[in-house]
Amino acid sequence: MIILIIVFLLFELSYRFSFIDFYKAEFTSLNDANDIESKDIDYLVFGDSFSATTNNYVEYLRSSSDKTFINSGVQGIGVKQVNTFVNRRIQKYQPKNIIYQVYVGNDLIDVDHLTNYKELPLIRNVYWDVSDMFLSSSYVNYRLGHFKSSVAPINKMFNDQRFSVKDYNQRSKLYFKSDSAYLYKSVTAEGSFQHRYAIWIDELKEFIEGIPTDVQVFIVFVPHCSQLNSFYFNNMRELGAKFSDETEFKKMEYGFFEKASLDIQQYKNVTLLNPLEQLREKDTKEKRLYYLNDPHLNEYGQKVLGTFLEEELLSNE
Repeated sequence: MIILIIVFLLFELSYRFSFIDFYKAEFTSLNDANDIESKDIDYLVFGDSFSATTNNYVEYLRSSSDKTFINSGVQGIGVKQVNTFVNRRIQKYQPKNIIYQVYVGNDLIDVDHLTNYKELPLIRNVYWDVSDMFLSSSYVNYRLGHFKSSVAPINKMFNDQRFSVKDYNQRSKLYFKSDSAYLYKSVTAEGSFQHRYAIWIDELKEFIEGIPTDVQVFIVFVPHCSQLNSFYFNNMRELGAKFSDETEFKKMEYGFFEKASLDIQQYKNVTLLNPLEQLREKDTKEKRLYYLNDPHLNEYGQKVLGTFLEEELLSNE
């Protein structure tokens, strides 16, 4: 038992200090071999599933410009995990610019997971509690779930013909079962999520402060689908979501983004980007931007996000 504990602790230290490249498989699959060998690139991208899926916005940016992009996105990670390997990537690629992709829907619960011992299975609660203390435990779980493919398409495993409570993403339903107001509190950064926001902003500042000040940093906040319009909003209600103040939730400059803007304004090389207005304009009954039974952007949504970033970043160069 003592040997197992020592091995686990050594593994945790190896993960936290990135002694080896734990996400090399994902990195290789998301980038061209020639770019990987490059020593001087234009944009280095960090993010979660929105950045690491197939047909993502980074691919759109590559196809619409002559700039070089290195995609360091990894499905299922947050800022804590990014901070374990960001320095390795910066030192190797010496980027002129960095894009960090935030997901409003769960970035705050990535730094302090939701638990509810009355409503959720014991093993789920224990796992989320342990993963808050030991970052490597979430990596092991991630690796076990992805050993067949380094980049799993998000859209291939569920019915996306029409919204269905039965078919909707299981993890999202677990979140609502744990805390029916979690989505409202994620978007507004209010109530019990103020503590989560405090952890998150400290981690984000650590991320920023490790970047040379002559490198421009663009932090893009991908909204939750329910922020776009009543279609997604009402779907979330059917899943069990509760919203104590709809007006506050539906603000263009919502609480999470507004607070981050104030807390990051001291960093002159950092720009926060909010694509919510553009996503609201483009999402229609005929052409949705998000999957109907999963909270991720679909291929069209990824293109719209890519177009937004192209206009914000590349058109001004």
